[in-house]
Amino acid sequence: MTLRLIAPPSTPQADRRVPFNTTLLFLCCLLAGCFLSACSGGQGKASTSQTYKVAPAFREFYHSLGGNEVLGAAISQPFDFDQYECQYTVNVLMCQNPLLSAEERFFLFPLGAVIKLPGASETQPDQNAGEAQGELSVYEEFIPFLQQFSAAHFAGDPISPPSINYAQQRIEQYFENVGLYRSFSDTPGTIKLLAYGAYACSQVCNYLPSVDAALLDPSLAAVDQPFLPALGAVDGSAVLGTPLTQPYIAKDGSMEQVYTNTVLYSPADDPKKVALRPLPEILGVPRQEPAAQAHGSDENMVFYPVKNGLGYHVPSVFDTFIVNHGGRRFSGDPLSETVEISPGVYRQCFTYYCLLYNPSLSEQEQVNLAPLGQQYYELMKSSESGLSPTVISNDTVTLVVNEQYPMLTGEEPQRIEIRVTKTEDQSAMAGIEASLELLLPDGEHYSSDFPPTAVDGKAVLEIVTPKKALNGSILTYQVCLKNPALEPVCAQGSYLLWKTP
Repeated sequence: MTLRLIAPPSTPQADRRVPFNTTLLFLCCLLAGCFLSACSGGQGKASTSQTYKVAPAFREFYHSLGGNEVLGAAISQPFDFDQYECQYTVNVLMCQNPLLSAEERFFLFPLGAVIKLPGASETQPDQNAGEAQGELSVYEEFIPFLQQFSAAHFAGDPISPPSINYAQQRIEQYFENVGLYRSFSDTPGTIKLLAYGAYACSQVCNYLPSVDAALLDPSLAAVDQPFLPALGAVDGSAVLGTPLTQPYIAKDGSMEQVYTNTVLYSPADDPKKVALRPLPEILGVPRQEPAAQAHGSDENMVFYPVKNGLGYHVPSVFDTFIVNHGGRRFSGDPLSETVEISPGVYRQCFTYYCLLYNPSLSEQEQVNLAPLGQQYYELMKSSESGLSPTVISNDTVTLVVNEQYPMLTGEEPQRIEIRVTKTEDQSAMAGIEASLELLLPDGEHYSSDFPPTAVDGKAVLEIVTPKKALNGSILTYQVCLKNPALEPVCAQGSYLLWKTP
């Protein structure tokens, strides 16, 4: 498919930047998914990441900027935009203007100037600020990378100050065409690009970027957190972390949502129950056998008995955190004693999460949760893991409805059956809830809920005919899945109410 947009004409002269009005129009069409087929070949999004070959026209330009190591893999097919030809990679949008000379025709689209980037982080490392471009300084560590990357031509101007992103454990700065970051865990000078391309094309490109490089918008993710009310008084942000996914159907049929530190799910056979995945066990954290108590409060230890008087010693700082954040209901029992995982950093794992203690930090920051949810997310992305999720949408899920009687007298109940399957392979989806709305000819509505679908993906609901429904009426009904995401998945049907006079 060729995308044609109406936009102000641009001159093929000196500047390779795209007119701002054109950029805004491009973004609107992008978010509306109007070049779905350009990015994904006309198919709905699948459950595993998909990459493409870099178009021949872009290969030399792509490799001159560092290729896959710097720009990431191509995540769309090439497509036409106004007079340009473009192609997404994980980190950028490459474009060319054939009206310009060979050396000048290639540029990186200013995604940073038009996409709604996540909010600025709390602290700016001003003491390390380096070169100033306009009114914004460039973080000192980023300068050598920008110089090597030909900043004036391809990175664009900075559009945010350097900032610390504690949620994703990195120092970051946004530029017009690219975003730069250095993870806390990386050695100084290890600079990488943020996943601008995957973020801008998330509506239509089928690619999950690395969590380290992902652009996450907590304000959007917070819209769909259906599990939180069931957790009661627990401090969600402290224990759960930042949402990394929207709710989706996992391989075992459960509704699941991944956070930085934890994973919440509702079992397929009990959709109203909300529980934490035992991530330490899933991720292979070593266990120790419980032992007799050897230390007490005088040594800043609290003993947690788990079996026949045996148990584990929990440091007082961990016990205080657990008590203040939902108690042992959310931590579960300890799996081992405290271990030193790196010089001066200590870890203790429980059934549902692991706690870290770093006494060199400020008192408020000494105890944190290990980012096990992030590790689980990375495992989920791997095609070998078998954990590819199904997000409920009209592209990924098929809903079929059938009524038992196309015509009935009204004295017997009607039986409506639904079947929910994955679109890609037609496999049954268990544990899916749905609601039915019955519409009478006079405009009145009657609502009822289906039981969760069984292992065959089916559920049945009996409807008693309303007394005020007249003989000869056509009763219309609509079934919609109870989808915690924003996109409704619905199907309709109808039947005749007829009793021979």
